[in-house]
Amino acid sequence: MTQTDEKKKILIVDDIPSNIQILAEAMRDDYQIIFATKGEEALKIAMADQPPDLILLDIMLPDIDGYTVCRHLKNESTTRDIPIIFITAKSEETDETKGFEFGGVDYIIKPFSIPIVKARVQTHIELKRKRDMLKEMADRLEQLNQTKNKFLGIAAHDLRSPLGSVRGFSRLLIEELSDQVSSDQQEFLEIIYQQSNHMLALVDDLLDVAVIESGKLDLRIQKENLIEIIEKRIRLFQHKLNKKHIEVSKHFDNIPEISFDRIRISQVMDNLLSNSIKFSPENAKIIVNVYKIDNRIRVDVIDEGPGIPLEHQPHIFGAFQKFRKKHAESEKSTGLGLSIVKRIVEAHDGSIRVLSEHTKGTTMSFTLPVRYDNLI
Repeated sequence: MTQTDEKKKILIVDDIPSNIQILAEAMRDDYQIIFATKGEEALKIAMADQPPDLILLDIMLPDIDGYTVCRHLKNESTTRDIPIIFITAKSEETDETKGFEFGGVDYIIKPFSIPIVKARVQTHIELKRKRDMLKEMADRLEQLNQTKNKFLGIAAHDLRSPLGSVRGFSRLLIEELSDQVSSDQQEFLEIIYQQSNHMLALVDDLLDVAVIESGKLDLRIQKENLIEIIEKRIRLFQHKLNKKHIEVSKHFDNIPEISFDRIRISQVMDNLLSNSIKFSPENAKIIVNVYKIDNRIRVDVIDEGPGIPLEHQPHIFGAFQKFRKKHAESEKSTGLGLSIVKRIVEAHDGSIRVLSEHTKGTTMSFTLPVRYDNLI
């Protein structure tokens, strides 16, 4: 007989032997029955190597009452998931709410109605079986997710160096051989450079995903001037801005230095600025605002792009999500950027949100605390 086919074990706890006998006789054919007549004895049985699958627990016991037994069991990791059905007599004044507060799942009343007892026991045994299955599936999925993250990290790490070489050498050939190759050859080199650049960005994103999901995102927190960093990130995108004739309008409050990871917040700004440029039409305007609101700093990046449909906005920070149509087909996206950005901002005890109306542009806003107390 396999473990799945074995009879489920039921512990009956009652200080009246005749009650135990009635319940045991009613369920012996379907379940393995064990019993205890005292609360302390019940605790020892339940906490043994092979705990019961369900407990029928009398409230009135000679040493400790059923509520106390239930509380002890629910405080232990090995027994907290065992369903407990309280037994009470009709003549006893029972506070059913109290039983549920302690963690009980049901009541049965003496004198017993055997069909009702069997129906309730069967229901809670089945519910526990399904909960156990879900837990096993969740544990398995977590194992698979960890394996996936490990694989992504290894693969991305091993790909990064050769891809960097391809990109670097193709850029060198473009610059050094511009007057020695045909227009077709020049075009091929540009394609190699652009594709390797895109693939390297994907590899970097995969590395970030692997690090973040493994819980190993180590932040190097120190006091920084956020305005200076944002100004620098905008300057780094000046070539792309000029190429599309996009003007950047800035409004910066006078804010104090705050604590954050300079590299990671630069990554956040790069992603938001890159998206705004990518989805903006030519001759558009991008607005970058930095405000101090109470004890938080808010950064807005506002574009005049096509916007994001309302039904897509709740999913915009999910992995591999792409919702906005691009104005330039050559501009590619991994769909991981905003997911990574959200995790970085939240790791700083901040928040991020999107405000967008279809065809009327998008505002991406994130906040950081002025005082950073919850370091990871």
